[in-house]
Amino acid sequence: MKTLLRVGCVLPALLCGTLVHATASNKELEARANAGDQRLDSLETRVNQSLLDLQQQIEKSQQELRNLRGQIEEARHQFESLQQQQRDLYGDVDRRLLVIENGAGGGTPVAGGGATRAPDALFADESSVYGDAFAAMKAGRYEEAVRGFQMYLAKYPRGPRADNATYWLGEAHFVQSQFEDALKAFQAVAAFPESRRLPDAMYKVALSQYELKAFKNARATLNKVVSTYPDSEAAKQAQVKLGMMNAEGR
Repeated sequence: MKTLLRVGCVLPALLCGTLVHATASNKELEARANAGDQRLDSLETRVNQSLLDLQQQIEKSQQELRNLRGQIEEARHQFESLQQQQRDLYGDVDRRLLVIENGAGGGTPVAGGGATRAPDALFADESSVYGDAFAAMKAGRYEEAVRGFQMYLAKYPRGPRADNATYWLGEAHFVQSQFEDALKAFQAVAAFPESRRLPDAMYKVALSQYELKAFKNARATLNKVVSTYPDSEAAKQAQVKLGMMNAEGR
């Protein structure tokens, strides 16, 4: 009977100990679970912040890229405007030179002076061929201008305006996007070593090479313009074009 009582007292104690241990284990597991949730929440917060920072960086980079593209387009527009101004300036100079040359070459014929009339007539023909071609160029009749300058160079390959005719032949091809023909004409200006067209012709060689996607050759030619004619307007434009190529990664 005493034995049974002792056993009866021991069993509740063991059961209570087991329950206490189980309760402690559950609390520990719950604490661990809470700690894991907190770490997960912290990790999610850091990830979300990192994603937000990355998104902001992407948006900032996109805005900077848009600004850069805008600057490139503005520079390109300014460059094209400068080109047009240059063409207009050269056209005005050529017209004035043409008037001066015609005035200098066209004297009053002397009676019986056949020896003077023949050179005057030849000069008038040479001047007329060039003048007609240049007038077509200024009027935007570029195909007609090409034919006119080609005719001039065929009749007067070493004429007083041969270098100008060669240059404007290249320009007439260039504005029609005939870049291979333009390149050949601009390169041919080098055959006139005393021509004032040399800096501009070399610069237009570079532009033709650029349009033909020969970017390495274009860059080399632009650098040559800057080094050979450093004080020329062509050198300034070459530096602008080099800057644009740098921005384009070419």
